[in-house]
Amino acid sequence: MERVLLSRQPIYGANTALAGYELLFRDSDSDKARIRDEDEATAQVVMNTFMEIGLNKAVGPHLAFINVSKNFLLSDFCEALPAKRIVLELLDPVEVDSKLINRVDELVSKGYKIAVGEFVFGEKYRPLLSRVSIIKFDLLQEDWRAIQSNLSSIGSSRIKCAAERIETSNQFNICREVGFDYYQGYYFSRPEFVRASRLPLSRLVTLRLIGKLNDPELKIDELEQVIRQDLSLSYKLLRFVGSVGCAVSGQIHSIRHAVVLTGIARLRVWAALILFSGIEPKMSDLTVTAVARARMCEKLGEALKEDHHDQFFLVGLFSALPAVLNQPLQDILESLCLSPEINDALLHHTGIFGEVLKCVLAYERRDWYYVRCGNLASDTIRDAYVKAMAWSIGTLNGFTDGVTGDTAKQESLKYMRR
Repeated sequence: MERVLLSRQPIYGANTALAGYELLFRDSDSDKARIRDEDEATAQVVMNTFMEIGLNKAVGPHLAFINVSKNFLLSDFCEALPAKRIVLELLDPVEVDSKLINRVDELVSKGYKIAVGEFVFGEKYRPLLSRVSIIKFDLLQEDWRAIQSNLSSIGSSRIKCAAERIETSNQFNICREVGFDYYQGYYFSRPEFVRASRLPLSRLVTLRLIGKLNDPELKIDELEQVIRQDLSLSYKLLRFVGSVGCAVSGQIHSIRHAVVLTGIARLRVWAALILFSGIEPKMSDLTVTAVARARMCEKLGEALKEDHHDQFFLVGLFSALPAVLNQPLQDILESLCLSPEINDALLHHTGIFGEVLKCVLAYERRDWYYVRCGNLASDTIRDAYVKAMAWSIGTLNGFTDGVTGDTAKQESLKYMRR
């Protein structure tokens, strides 16, 4: 199982109350990351935060400061994120042009906060200055007299000022006397790792999803079929739905329900983010097992003449998560927004969903004493298993090889252009 790495550093407000965390890309346990592509690094941070770790685990109820390039800011990716929970922080002095200004205006009108680091105080940058919410001052890179001069030139109580890379109590006391709004640096805390396990996901699955999302005659049923055929894709969708606030705890009943709540436009961006952040070229063997189990649950639900076949499928699919993520099921479910009936079926095998799941798991183990499901005959149960295996193998064989990393990246880059 691949590790998910993310680093976070606290940002404090008035009276040193925790205001948020700056989320930082990491590719190893080292304090410094090797960033080859800023856009890809940002996409990885977003994916790790919203689809792997979960926003609440990463930052709690506080703001998430996410470093973005100009290119990323101009993309549609930003709208996939919850405006009330994040700050988009532009890195380094950027080329200010009408395209950037118009985009900042658009994002601000939608409730997003924009921060800038290492801001250049000059006439050509003043249009950006009048639009951002936060300006960060690097105490190790900037002369203190220049900082004081620039602070006085801001002239707006609307703009918050943050001092970063504070390393001593003397620096903090001076910053507090001057009247900074936010404080960040080693004096308070070094960046700390937040770790999780990642479900591997084939880029072939994601490309197929993007192809469906670009179909002007797309039907929800077709979209649901693509997503639910992969355990990792289904899991990432529900994590995303919970993190960006599309759903509340106990609301989600099925993959279809999650798709409807998210919406086609946001799903396009979600899929492109997954693809752009870098994923596996091959589909894992676990996908066959998980999808076959889910399909068998669905077939048994049909045989029992129960409604909500898609919920039987979801229960079977997500029952494979503990073994994959090597985490207790209770911990996994806390980050999702599944309905109480589905949670109880997964945790305690109760209710009709739990009864069906218990039968399917027993069949997989060849534990014939427990292979019982309502009043269904053993031949019906065996037939459900055979059809489920045939369906999963036939369906997953539809994903063909031959898609390179460059092809995948180029496909996702379509969403980086406005």
